[in-house]
Formats: sequence, C-alpha cells, structure tokens
Amino acid sequence: MSIPPILFGGGALVAQEPSRPTVRTLIRNGQKTETAWRFELTEDVWFDLVECLRDDLAVLLGLWCDGKAVHAFFNDGVPGGEVGLRPLMASLMLDGPRYRGFSAIRHRAAPFERMIRDLWGVEAMDAADTRPLVDRGAWAVTAPLSERPVPASGMTEMPEFSPPDPLVAAQGMVFSRGPASGGSEGPVHFRLGVANERVRTVEALTGFAHRGMEARMAGVSLAEAAALSGRIHVGATLAHQWAFSAAVEQAMGTTVAPMIGHIRAMLCEIERIHTHLTCLARTADAAGAEMLATRLYKARDILSRVCQAAIGRRLLLDCVVPGGVTLAISGHEQLHEDVVLEGLRTLCEEIAVFGTGDFLDIQTLWQATSVVTSGLVGEGVVPRDQADALVLGGAIGRSCGRGADLRQSMEAYSGVRIRTPVAIEGDAAARCRIRFEDIAESLRMIAAFGAMFTPDDEAERPSFLAPLKIPQERSEGYAAVEGPDGLICHVVILQAGRVERTFIAEPAGVLQGVQETALQGCSPSKFDAVRCSFGVSVAAVDL
Repeated sequence: MSIPPILFGGGALVAQEPSRPTVRTLIRNGQKTETAWRFELTEDVWFDLVECLRDDLAVLLGLWCDGKAVHAFFNDGVPGGEVGLRPLMASLMLDGPRYRGFSAIRHRAAPFERMIRDLWGVEAMDAADTRPLVDRGAWAVTAPLSERPVPASGMTEMPEFSPPDPLVAAQGMVFSRGPASGGSEGPVHFRLGVANERVRTVEALTGFAHRGMEARMAGVSLAEAAALSGRIHVGATLAHQWAFSAAVEQAMGTTVAPMIGHIRAMLCEIERIHTHLTCLARTADAAGAEMLATRLYKARDILSRVCQAAIGRRLLLDCVVPGGVTLAISGHEQLHEDVVLEGLRTLCEEIAVFGTGDFLDIQTLWQATSVVTSGLVGEGVVPRDQADALVLGGAIGRSCGRGADLRQSMEAYSGVRIRTPVAIEGDAAARCRIRFEDIAESLRMIAAFGAMFTPDDEAERPSFLAPLKIPQERSEGYAAVEGPDGLICHVVILQAGRVERTFIAEPAGVLQGVQETALQGCSPSKFDAVRCSFGVSVAAVDL
C-alpha cells in the first residue's frame, strides 16, 4: 500500500511504511491459554500470521488438528532453527471445515495439511498440494476422526494420478512401481514418466500403511502411549519414545537424572548406526552391489547381537519410558544400578570393537565399489535452498550443506563433543557418504558415553526409573530429539492421568515430497538406488 507524503509547512514528511509484526509478536499477542507457550488467534490474525511467514525466519515444525482447532507449532528459538527448541504454538478455533493454509508459503506444511484433510475433513485454503495423503478410498467413511464422518462412496478401481508430462505423453513411457513390491520396504505406489532415458515425472501414492497412530494414542494410559510411540518408525523407535517420554516429563514438571539423559543419548546413537547401516545396505542392494549389501546387513546383525548380549534386546524397543529407562542386563534378574552401568559400559566397549574392525573394512569396500560411489554422483540432487526452506535435517539436510543438529543443545549430550558431518553436493553419493561419517561420529560418542558409565562409590546412586507424580488436571508438554532423519517432535496433552491427545512431527512426510522432486531427472536404471539413499520410512509417512 502506498502512503502519500504528509505536508507540513513548506516541506513534506514522507510517512514510512509500518513495519510488519513478527511471527513471534503476532502469536504472543493472541489470547493466552493455560499453557505458557500456546496462544489462541482470531481468524484475521491467523491470516496475518500466514502472510508474515513470507519474510519471517520462524521455523514451522508441524501443523495438526483436533477437530475443534488447528494448531501450528513453531520454534521460537534461534532464527533458522539450527540450535535449540523453544516452543510457540498458535491455535485457531475452527468455524467451519476450512482454514487458511500455510503450504503455499511454507511447503513444509503440505503433508500436515493433507493429513488433516484426510482424517478430519478440514481443508486448507490455498494449499500447495491437494492430493490425498492416506485416504485411498478404501475406508468405510471419509474424514473418520471428524465429529460427523460421511459414508464413503466406495474405493476407486484405479489409483488417481496427475496427467502425464507432455513430453512423456508424446514420446515417452509411463511405469508403475508398487505398492506390493515384494521387498522389505513399505508399500508405496510410484508412477514414473520416462522420456529421453531420464525420469521426468515422479508421483507417489501413500496411505497403504496408515495405522492411525495419533488416534490410537488418544485416551490411553502413559504406558500404552509410550509403547505405541515406538511403533511409528522402525528406524527411529528409540528417538520417538524418547521424544514422547520427555514431552510427558515436561508436562508433569518432572526432571530426570543427568545419567538417564546420557543413557538415552547413547542408545539413540546405537539406533542411528543401525538405521544408517540399513539404508546403506538397501542402497547397495538396489545398485547391484550384492556383496557390499551382504556385508552391511551382516554388520547390522552384529550390532543387534551385541545389544542382545549386553542389554537383553536386539532392537532398542521400549527401552525409554516416561521417567527413565528400562533395561534387562543379560544374566541378572535383580538389577542394581552398578550392574546396569557395568552392562552399558560393556555394550559401549563391544560397539567400539565393531567400529575399529568390521566398520572400517566395510567403509573401504564401499569406497572401492564404483556403482555406489561414482555411479550415484549427480543423481537425486536436493538443492540447498530447498533444504533450507523445508528445514531438512539428518543425512539429507547435511548432504546439502545444512549443519542443523539439535544434539548440540541437548543436555543429554553435554558430556561429549559433537562434530556434525556436512557436505554440499546434495546428491545420492553425498547422502551415503554423510551416513558413513555419521556412523563414525556416533561410534566416537558411544565410546565417550561408555567412559561415563562408571560407578562412583562417593556419588549418589542414580535412579534409572524415577517415580512420576501424575497430575489429574490438564497439562501440555513438548520435546524434540535428533533422530536419524532429522528433528522428531512430540506435543502431548495429559488429562486425568491419561493421554488426551498427541501431536507428532515426523520428518518422513516432508522427505517423501523431497524425494519425489529429487528423483526427477535421474536415470531409470538408478531410480531404486537413488530412492533408497533417502531412507524414507513409508510407515512413518502414513502414521
């Protein structure tokens, strides 16, 4: 809007454009709630908030719905969201089945908006992506979580894809992959438009693995919800359970002992290694490097057997619960704190042996295998500006030059030095290289944690499971953890000692969209290897 000059005497004073308020100011000027970091906005202010996002550096972490309101969750910390998490949530009470969407300005919101429409029937206006995310037409009703679900008209006979690219339609071919592939990956249906020996278009249909995790976690006990949180993403089981447990602890005002945080962090690094090995093995297998894939799968199995021998679990499932950790040290029925620390120290030492032996041999073999080194160079490139706009983390974000790593500011990692590996190429080869460097860094941190797990006769014995004082009144909490693929965030609402609602921000949904874009332009023969380099969990996308 142009403001005319104000005449004063013989001259003119030029009126300046009023400065636009920041996202922080708009939200904090809203109506306060019982939660210090959540504010209710009017519809007009919500519209202003969306427009403000064009220029503001505030980081949008997630967008959710509970049927009565839409909630936007931001990081109110350091601009760019590189370090630390300070929550700020804006809530809009719904007055109808529509609200002003964010994805036209912040594309990171797209999978959240699609999920809200499929489950609640609440549509984002001006949405950048209006495709269904999980509703494939097979449900008995549409908008199943809404107050009045509508009976579905029936499943369509053929999946609905966008019209093919003009060049593909004129002289190319269309291929389909999935959803039943016979492989170990989750069910997803890809349609590829190929022309001139290059993949020009990629469209993915998801939803075949939808389990309704957020709905299943509503109204259950803390123990039941904690168990369900570990079933969201098989490659980030511990990270999700840690984020959920820490959110519950924050809602209750409970603080766990520093040693508990160190144990959780150490176990999270083991999970990070396991997930990276799985992704690298699948990439090598898809690229045709069978011997290399076998070595990687074997290394993953060695890691699982070491965990089984030391803490009684091959997979780190249900090790983290609200209030602490639960471990079963092999060979012991009554677990004294010293026994737990000794078992954890042994685990760290055994993993260190793996890091100085098998892992180095596999890394050398990878570097000598051309199909996974030079063969993936320049394929599936993710530009840095896209990574910044979507706030990508994990191996995908770091391969584009983003050094975002929440571990740098987490108290649980305060006793170890963290060196976050970063590359700038953004292609499949860089993603794999970052995963190897991430594994090496995790091995170094695990060794550092092992040195902390030494009983001190003069120190107070740590309690590995603190008693929880469960409040009966309504309370809200949040927590975030650096998972293998980036930031994992949980927001929980407790009521009468049970979980009333859980909001989950899982990076897989955003990464699925990044993968669709990055696969355009790659060679059809390398499509599967490039796709595997992203390591996207289909089940985590579908929730």
